[in-house]
Amino acid sequence: MESRILYEGSSIFRNQPSYREFNKSFENANDTLFAFLNEVDSETLKEEQQAPSQVFTSYNCSFARKDPRTLEVVGLSVYDHTTEQLSYGFPNTQERYSVLSRAQQAACVRVLLAWQQKSSVSEDDFLVWRATNNKRCNEQQLVQKHIYNYAKVQQERLYAPMKPLVLLYSKWFRLRMEHLLQALPSVSYITHSGLPQLPQCKGLNVETASMEDIELLYRAGQVRLWPEVSLKQQELSSLRVRLERYVCTDVAAEHVAQSTRIAAELENQLYEADEDVFVLPLDAMLMLLTSGTYIDLPSEMLLKIRDIPDSDHKSIEFQQPFPAHNCGWHTNSRVLTEAYAAYAPTQWLQLNPDATAKLIDAVPIVETDAKMQQLVYKVHHIDENVQAVKQLKSNCALISWRLRTEVDQGLQIYSTLSMAAVRDTSAKQPLGCHLIKLENKPDCGCEIMTKYELLSAWLQLKLLQADVGHCSRISLRDFAPLLEEQLTLAALEEQLHEYYHISMPQQLCQMHEFLKLLRGMSAGEYLLRYTTKYKDKFLLCRPTLEPTPQSFKLQDLLAGTSPSNVNFLTQSNSYLPISPKLCSRLHEELQLLPCAFPAKAQGVSRPNKKVKVDKEPVLVQRTRTRQNAKPKNRKRKRSSTRQRKRAAIQAQKEEDKDLDKIMCL
Repeated sequence: MESRILYEGSSIFRNQPSYREFNKSFENANDTLFAFLNEVDSETLKEEQQAPSQVFTSYNCSFARKDPRTLEVVGLSVYDHTTEQLSYGFPNTQERYSVLSRAQQAACVRVLLAWQQKSSVSEDDFLVWRATNNKRCNEQQLVQKHIYNYAKVQQERLYAPMKPLVLLYSKWFRLRMEHLLQALPSVSYITHSGLPQLPQCKGLNVETASMEDIELLYRAGQVRLWPEVSLKQQELSSLRVRLERYVCTDVAAEHVAQSTRIAAELENQLYEADEDVFVLPLDAMLMLLTSGTYIDLPSEMLLKIRDIPDSDHKSIEFQQPFPAHNCGWHTNSRVLTEAYAAYAPTQWLQLNPDATAKLIDAVPIVETDAKMQQLVYKVHHIDENVQAVKQLKSNCALISWRLRTEVDQGLQIYSTLSMAAVRDTSAKQPLGCHLIKLENKPDCGCEIMTKYELLSAWLQLKLLQADVGHCSRISLRDFAPLLEEQLTLAALEEQLHEYYHISMPQQLCQMHEFLKLLRGMSAGEYLLRYTTKYKDKFLLCRPTLEPTPQSFKLQDLLAGTSPSNVNFLTQSNSYLPISPKLCSRLHEELQLLPCAFPAKAQGVSRPNKKVKVDKEPVLVQRTRTRQNAKPKNRKRKRSSTRQRKRAAIQAQKEEDKDLDKIMCL
């Protein structure tokens, strides 16, 4: 050890370290307190080991610390894991408070929670809800504008957790495209004709259509047995670790086998058909209904028109659309939903067409007296070249239905979709759908669903003839579960009409008119494409043998794409308002009403009325002035006052326009 320099002067300070030794800088690497606080062994900070010591240089500076896993700035350096409460708080930097008291907000929150949980509402709470109706409605607009400005300023921070999902989707996109392009011939396509999008397809005689004669023909694969729909924090934490493994897997052989069986069953149905038949998968239907609405949706789809043997009728078969070229809300939700369906620890039912459903334990589960489920782990040998586990749990269903209007018999349509979950061991009561929605602003509340999500849920409930569906809302920031929302047909139709002014009978009528346009096309293989250059049209492209200056190769179009979220962040409609009807864990813990400012602790503070006091008269010396002379200062004051009033009115008009845009989303 090095000899310590001691002070040899006064007896009071004898045998004490010198001032130079005692007043050593805290940032010195040899300081024991510095090493202890940063959990650094002093041996690693010796001069002989300069390279390892560079790792800890970020701790002795005044800059913000970064997470070494994501290289992002850490929002909170201390987390309390002893409670299950969220670490969120309503962003209120301007310290604006609600016109409602804390007791009134708590009563309104209890009313919303009772409506969400389908339970009885207290009469006293409902009286408070009715009495504060006007105040709540006026404050909702102010809060929506406040959150819109907050999201616009803090956009980079809000969507920073999306970066890992963007990288994962890029890997999944590349592997998926490699698999799809292997089955596609290397041919060039040229634009054959332009078809109008569905909003431009309006019938002359009819305005509405309906889905009738819905029948489930075939089911294959494995379906989750899910008596109670709820996502656990432990499942989401493990899912976040498994996302990297999921996106790097190839397409499962079981899924390919299911598609083959579905295609064979579909061929049997087409052979017996005595009319024109349309094969329209769920994803293809959604692309027709929502193409061009959001940037992170598919924009290409293969289409095949062929003649039915021994008949004058045709079959128009839509294939699954190609994955989206841009990342955003829908791509993130798709990766999470498919990964959760592949790795969720639960029980599965094997659907065999010739036998009853068999119960399969995907993961051994041990039930205790306290109804706690604990996974049983097995010890495996570590291998350096471990192969990724493929997605083994998938299913597919074939459904026939008729799109009928008031004047004709309708169109015969066959649709394929995956089943989300079932509620009994015989697979007779399916859950209509299960959506995983990421909340981008978890500290503000629950966002409204996009048009794509609402239409997807409505079509799945309708095709599977299910009573209810489900939506699990989780935080984009830390994958914390926020709300388990139940979906019904009536509620979905109400949201479509309220948020997007969409009527489903009119949407189905427009799709009916669009499908009738394809009857006149000649048999062959086509590519249905959407581009932002032609916002109101679909481009129907046909393969050509000889390349021309106007032709393009599908392989070059798909393989040369690297998905990113740049276009999504710069898009004008990349903002979702907060729903005033959904109470998440944030509102329940803080007793905060959705779309309301926080209430003051001591209630609403009212300004005290000032007592009017008469001032003592002041003696003023009067002077003679000309009768025709006008005060110049007063004229200047009037003109400046008018300018200020005009500027205030113009600013108010601009604010009203921004608010109308937000409320019309």
